[in-house]
Amino acid sequence: MKKKNLLLASCLLLLVGGIMFTSCKEDIDDSAYATKEDPTISDMLNEREDLSLITAIFNRVKLSRAENASSLISVLSARGNYTVFVPLNSAVEAYCQRLTGSTDITQLTDEQAELIAYSCVIDNENSTAYETAEFPNDGSTFPRPNLGDRLLNCEEREGTYVINYTAELVNGDYNHKALNGYMHVVSDVISPSVESVASLIDEADNLRIFSRLISVTGMESRISDDRDMDYENDATRPDERYWSSVAFGNGRGNNWEIPSKRILGITAFVETDEVFQNEWGISAPVLDENRNITNWDEIQSQLLAKAQAAYPECTSSDPTSMDNALNRFVAYHFLKGRIAYNRFVHHFNEHNYKYGSNALNPQSANYTVDTWDYFTTIALGVNSETGEDVRGLIKVLQVPDGDHDIYLNRISKYNNAIQDDYKEVSTMPYQPGINVRINALNGEFENNGANGFYYPIDGILVYDAATREALGSERIRVDITTILPEIISNNYRGMRYQAFQHGYFDNIIRETDATEIYYLQCGWVGVGYWHDFQGDEFLFSGVFDFILRLPPVPKTGQYEIRMGCANNTLRGMAQLYVGDSPDNCLPVGLPFDLRQNSGYSSSTRTSTNPDIPYIDDADLDWDEEQILENDKDLRLHGYMKAPNYFWDSLYRGQCRSQGGEDLPCLRKIVTTMNLDANRTYYMRFKSALKKTDSQFFVDYFEFVPKSVYDGVIPEDVW
Repeated sequence: MKKKNLLLASCLLLLVGGIMFTSCKEDIDDSAYATKEDPTISDMLNEREDLSLITAIFNRVKLSRAENASSLISVLSARGNYTVFVPLNSAVEAYCQRLTGSTDITQLTDEQAELIAYSCVIDNENSTAYETAEFPNDGSTFPRPNLGDRLLNCEEREGTYVINYTAELVNGDYNHKALNGYMHVVSDVISPSVESVASLIDEADNLRIFSRLISVTGMESRISDDRDMDYENDATRPDERYWSSVAFGNGRGNNWEIPSKRILGITAFVETDEVFQNEWGISAPVLDENRNITNWDEIQSQLLAKAQAAYPECTSSDPTSMDNALNRFVAYHFLKGRIAYNRFVHHFNEHNYKYGSNALNPQSANYTVDTWDYFTTIALGVNSETGEDVRGLIKVLQVPDGDHDIYLNRISKYNNAIQDDYKEVSTMPYQPGINVRINALNGEFENNGANGFYYPIDGILVYDAATREALGSERIRVDITTILPEIISNNYRGMRYQAFQHGYFDNIIRETDATEIYYLQCGWVGVGYWHDFQGDEFLFSGVFDFILRLPPVPKTGQYEIRMGCANNTLRGMAQLYVGDSPDNCLPVGLPFDLRQNSGYSSSTRTSTNPDIPYIDDADLDWDEEQILENDKDLRLHGYMKAPNYFWDSLYRGQCRSQGGEDLPCLRKIVTTMNLDANRTYYMRFKSALKKTDSQFFVDYFEFVPKSVYDGVIPEDVW
C-alpha cells in the first residue's frame, strides 16, 4: 500500500471515526442520534402495531450486561448501518409458546429475550446495510454476523428469501429503508441452533453412518471447540492498545480496540449414507425405532477395509486411537475454525475480477477464474519423534461458472502462458479424495451449529497416497488468514482493521512484549492503491519477534518457501529463521528488507537497485526468452515477480507488472529445504531494526515442490 494512501486513510478515520464507531456501543452518546426527518429503524418499529412484541423485546434487551449499556431500541435510533429482521407478533407469540408454554413475552428469561433480539440484528458497521438484492440465494451466509456472533444462512425458495432455514420474508414487507439501515419483516423468529456440529450431524437422517463414526472414534471430544473463555475472562487483557504508526484503527487516534471475544470452532465435510453406498459399496444402514443402526458391525467392517487401504500405516485396532485407520479417515474431515460456505475462498482481486462498488462486500455474480486456498485439518496423528500433531492439508477451490461450485482437492490445468487468461482447461479425473464437491446446505436439516458448520460432500474424502501426490504436484499458495483460523471464526476477514493481543492465534507463538499484531483490509477506509493478494494483510510492528507455525506439506520432498511482499519506505526489516521446532529455527539468508525498491526505469530498462534487477515483461516486448532470462536473474537475487494471478486493488494492472515501481510487488524466496509431510515447521520473524513504528508485511506464502520450481516444464508465471 502507498504511504500517501495510508496517511489519507488515517486522516479520513480521524474525520469520520466519531460517526463510524457509534455502531453497537454499550453507551450511546446523544450526538449519535439521528437528526434528519427520515425515520430510523426505531421509528419504523414504533409505528407498527403488528411489530409491537419484538419492539418490546428490543426495549428490554441491552447491548451488554454493563450498567450503562444502551437498550437495543436506543441503538436502532442512532446513526449506523443495521440490517434488522423483525418477526411479526404472531411469530413471536408462537416462539414464546414453544419456549415457555405461554404467549406472554414477559415469561421469557433475560437470556431468552437476548437471544431473540441479538439474532435479529446485523451491524454492518461502515458498510451499507443489506437490501434483498444483496442477499445470498444459495444457502450461504450473510458476510457479517448478527449481534450474537452468528452468521445467518439465506436461500431463495419459490420466489422468496428464507433466513436461517425458517424465517421467510413477508410478501412485500421488506427493504424498508431507514436513515440507519434496512428493516425486513419475517414470518418466524430467527433462532440459530444452539446444538454443536456433532449434534447436528447426529440429527440428520441422511448422515447416520458418519454420525456413528464420530461416536465410535471418540471424535466428538476433539471437535467441541467453541469459545476461549480463559481469554474472554482474562482480567489483564486490555480493551485497547496504542500504536504509533501511520494508520489509525478507529476514531480514537492511535488506540486500537482489542477483541473481547475469541471464538473458535470447527468445520466438517461429511459423506452422506448414499455416497458411502455408491462410492465404496457400503451397506445401507438399517435403523430401529430409536434411529440406531442395527447392522453396524457389518458396516464398520466394510469401512475399516476401505480405510486400511487408504491408510496402511495405521496399525492400531482401537478406533479411538489416532493410529487407527478409521480414526485417521474421520479426522481428515475436520478443519480448525468455523467457516461459512461463502468464506472458503476470498474474492477480491483475482485475474480479471472486479469486486464492484463496495470492497467490503465484493460482488458475487461475475467470477472470472478458479479461486482457492489451503486449510489445515485437526490432528490426524502424533509424530513419534517430535510428539507434535501430524496434520493434513485440504485445498478448497471455487469455479467461476454456473453455480460457482466449491470442490475439495481439485487439481486443474490452465491456460497459463504469460499473456493467457488462466481459464481452467482440464481437471484430474475424479477419484476418492480428489475433486470432491461440497454442498452449502443439507436439505431440511440445519448445518449451521453453535460451534461451526458441516457440509455434505458428493464423494469420499481421503488423504491417501494418491491425494497427497496430487496436492504435492502443484504450487501451494496459501494466504496468512487461512493459517490463522481465528480470523475467519471471529468474522474479521475482509471486514475491517483489527489489532490483536498476544496469544490470540494458536499459530503465532512466543511473541515478545514489543510485538504488535494488526490485520488490515483494503477498502475499510476507502480503497487505496494496494498490492495485497486477496486484498488483505497482516502488519507486525514494534521491535517484533514472533514465531509462525506453518501449514503442513502433503508429501515429503524438497520445497522452495516464498513470501509475497509489497515494499515501501514505511516497512521494516527482519531476520527470518526456519526449523522443525520453535527451539530449532535457524537463520535463512540475510535480513529481509521490505523498504527496498527496484528503482526501475522503463525508458532505460535498468534498475538502480542491483539487488532487485526487475524488468517489466511489456518492456521486453513480451519476448518469452528475454522474460525467462530476467526471471532467472531475479531468482539469483532471491526474488521473483509477483504472480500474474492477481491485480492491484484499483484494477490498474496485474501485480506481476508492478515490481518496478517505487512500491514494488514481488515474491521473496525465503529458503529451499527438505520438508517432511509428517512434521510441523516454524518460521521466526525477528526485527532487524530498533524502530518501533516500522511495519513488517505478511500476506501469503508459497510452498513449491522441486518438480514445479525446477521441473522439466518451467513453472508458470501465475
